[in-house]
Amino acid sequence: MKRILPPRPSQAGFTLVELVIVIVILGALAVVVLPRLGEGSFRSAAFAEQVATAFRYGQRLAVATGCEIQVEVSSATSSYAVRRRSDGTDTSCGTAGGFSLDVPNPGGSGAFSGTATAGVTVTQGLVITFNAQGLPSPNGGTAIVGGRSIIVEADTGHVR
Repeated sequence: MKRILPPRPSQAGFTLVELVIVIVILGALAVVVLPRLGEGSFRSAAFAEQVATAFRYGQRLAVATGCEIQVEVSSATSSYAVRRRSDGTDTSCGTAGGFSLDVPNPGGSGAFSGTATAGVTVTQGLVITFNAQGLPSPNGGTAIVGGRSIIVEADTGHVR
């Protein structure tokens, strides 16, 4: 008479060879990828996004208020600022005078402006004025911030 044994439980897990291969692959990825994820690239990306947000906010503010709004990105100072035209009063946007009134920052105190942190540069500045329809003058353009291009479309004022 043949005795029937219960089936052996299958052994789950990884072999030593599989574990070593995974560790080698992870090590190679770490050597290649981690230097590219340095702190400077995060700073550059963050500042470029701040500048793009300034352009978008300037366009929307011009449409909402009917005032001309200027967004200036300076390569000399690696900074940006959002301003509205001044006619000598703080209560309206006039056509006389220059763009001297800083637009308040909607997310906090002070003006809607910023300066790049150490290691982040603006290699190509741009000054755009948005009219009451949100159209840019002069015909859009490109700012290069931290190696990233921020493009203001000429026909629509769309920022990408």
